[in-house]
Formats: sequence, structure tokens, C-alpha cells
Amino acid sequence: MPSTTQTSDSLIGSLCREMGALRQSWRQLDGHLSSCRDAQLHLRLRREAARLQQRRLAIQGLARTMAGLPLRDPLGASFLLELASRPLPS
Repeated sequence: MPSTTQTSDSLIGSLCREMGALRQSWRQLDGHLSSCRDAQLHLRLRREAARLQQRRLAIQGLARTMAGLPLRDPLGASFLLELASRPLPS
């Protein structure tokens, strides 16, 4: 059975990977938004952009919480907080 420390380390790693995937999705979405000419599609893309932004903020909140926990490796939580605190590229 994994310890709480191992579980939190795994969670931090998963959230860091999710932030990387979120940023990649944002870049693709930004490219689609800049070339989109259809009003309905543009609206859907804007909604997706808002969803990605909300997820970034949710991860940022989780990272703040984890940074305050007594973890074996607090550097991982600090790294996640740094990643989540960076604004999505425009």
C-alpha cells in the first residue's frame, strides 16, 4: 500500500503533466481561434478556452493547498505552483 507521501508525489507529477497538456491544448486552441471565420465555431472555441483557464485556476488552488502540506519533497509542490501560476500564452 502506498504511503501518503508517495501518493502526493504521484499526484503532483500527474498535475504537472496535466498543466503541460493544458498549455499544449491552449496553443492549439489559440491558433484555431486566430484563423476561425465561423461565428458558432468561434463561440465554441472561446468556451473551450474558458474551460482551460478554469482548470488552470483549479490546479493552481490545489498547488497552493499542497504547498502548505508537510510533504517529503516540498520542491515538487513548489514547482507545480510555479507552473500553475504562469498565465496561459496569448
